[in-house]
Amino acid sequence: MDFMKYNIDFEIFGSLIMLVILLFFRLKFDRKTESEKSFVRLGYVITISQLLDMASAITISIGGPKMAVFNLLFTTGFFLSEILLGLAFLDYIFIAAYGKPSHKLRRYMIVFCAVYLVTLVLNLFLGFYFRFDFATGEYIHEKLYYVMYWVPSLLIVQAVIFILRHRKNFDLRQWLSVLSFVILVVVGLALQGTVIPEIYISFGLVTLSYLMIVFSIETPDYKKLIRTMDALEEARREAEGAKKEAERASHAKGEFLASMSHEIRTPLNAILGFDELILRENTGGEILQYASNIKRSGQTLLSLINDILDFSKIESGKMEILPVEYEIRHLITDLLLMATPRAEEKGLELRSEIDEALPVRLTGDDVRIRQVITNLLSNAVKYTETGEVLLRVSLEAPGARIRFSVRDTGVGIRPEDRQKLFDAFQRVDEERNRTIEGTGLGLAISERLLELMGSKLELESTYGAGSEFSFVLEQPVVDATPIGPYSLHEEGESRTVEITRENFTAPDVKLLVVDDMKLNLTVFVSLLKNTQMTIDTAESGAEALEKMKAGTYDLIFLDHRMPNMDGIETLKNAVAEGLVDTARTPVIALTANAISGAREIYLSEGFTDYLTKPIAIKQLMAMLMKYIPEERVRLI
Repeated sequence: MDFMKYNIDFEIFGSLIMLVILLFFRLKFDRKTESEKSFVRLGYVITISQLLDMASAITISIGGPKMAVFNLLFTTGFFLSEILLGLAFLDYIFIAAYGKPSHKLRRYMIVFCAVYLVTLVLNLFLGFYFRFDFATGEYIHEKLYYVMYWVPSLLIVQAVIFILRHRKNFDLRQWLSVLSFVILVVVGLALQGTVIPEIYISFGLVTLSYLMIVFSIETPDYKKLIRTMDALEEARREAEGAKKEAERASHAKGEFLASMSHEIRTPLNAILGFDELILRENTGGEILQYASNIKRSGQTLLSLINDILDFSKIESGKMEILPVEYEIRHLITDLLLMATPRAEEKGLELRSEIDEALPVRLTGDDVRIRQVITNLLSNAVKYTETGEVLLRVSLEAPGARIRFSVRDTGVGIRPEDRQKLFDAFQRVDEERNRTIEGTGLGLAISERLLELMGSKLELESTYGAGSEFSFVLEQPVVDATPIGPYSLHEEGESRTVEITRENFTAPDVKLLVVDDMKLNLTVFVSLLKNTQMTIDTAESGAEALEKMKAGTYDLIFLDHRMPNMDGIETLKNAVAEGLVDTARTPVIALTANAISGAREIYLSEGFTDYLTKPIAIKQLMAMLMKYIPEERVRLI
């Protein structure tokens, strides 16, 4: 809105995400437990506060006597909802701690709300908090204005005291999640009230904290689910009747993962996409710092989702090892370049010892090898406060027997805690490492991946002095030429040049992008605006078919989940009507569905390839370079 005095984009995104979460809970859960009921009530109060906050900003921006009355009502409603939010949160954490509501607390809540409501109603007539000059429409703060903020703040203080006093009643995930909720609320209010008052950001952070609780507390416990699945599998061997129950549990798990993957990845695609555009177009200052923090947080959230999905693939037996030819120099360089920034942030030295006799080119699943070593390097940096992290790659025997190891000078691991390392959703020495982020799945996934590649993870550790994780892989040799001396500085520079070559222009190439979310279309087109390609967009399957009738395209990106006619139906109709020939025009499935077997499903339905949301610019560029004829591409 051009007339807007305040930027409410974060509030709009927050409201959309909140509505998606609330709809998900309404459709997927019976809300029988007190915890679920209280959590959903908290979500409704947050959403109502967001809407009232936006309505107040809009009416203030429009201004004038006519809007003053509406703004007076919206502002009054907003401050009342703030009290309700604080009280709803108190109710929720009490139930999280004790599993049942406190009737004494609820009576206190009713009295508290009634008193506050009376003061707000009196303010409409006496104007001791705030008022409006109805002649000019001017919004005026009175002397007691900040009392309206101090009263909800007291509830936040009370919530912190409750969490600290009753922390033994919370497990680590609950304790961190509810405390993070409080911290993000305070940070949001502080940022909006002092640093960036023109940008409404507070409820965007409230939404993020609510989303954290969805993942950590209100999401079904995957560890328990996996144990239940194992128990059902054992019972199936004893009685055929248990087979149906195990299959139902497996189906429910798959449905849940598919739904969560899609519902979370879809808005995350827009958030990270627009953030990428901000990073491109800003060269410095606070906005660039904010955007960098958003990107880091979004990628952390995405990595949590990916860990859970990968674990699901492994548990269901659908994780595949796909050997390809790869250069070990590139593998090592990419790993070191990835780990260097976080090591430098903590003041750690990241070293490498690379055997000069390593063969230049090997065969193996370099994607999964990278994933394992990335987990090891990330953990080493996370749990090391001073000293160094060392990546060592050596040829253990003539041929292709290669040992990879990561050594750190971190906290080390007690002997009795070593088995916990490989248990899903577990973290060792929780008291000491309570601030470390992650799902607790990294090493469990790494161990399973190595098993699939015929290897195992080895550990040597001294508590308080550091740890070394290592594994050995047999990799068939393609080119036995020794790599010779290795230098990250030299390799890093050449690798950067290689990655930069993915930027290109293709002025005579025409694309069609189909997605029912306009924000996603905007992100897609904006990410490719420098390529000079002609990009048409469609917001439905029917519109896409009309665009195909009107002209031909070199490449089509087609979203799957769309109302009325989904992506699969759209493709089938396009092929049936002779509008597209996938042998000449590649059609890429563009989707937030990243569960196991998704790629095979889309290929079997006739799609040429598959690209998941959130869209990574590097993957998108690689996809374009793969399917656009080389002679029509001009590298920059």
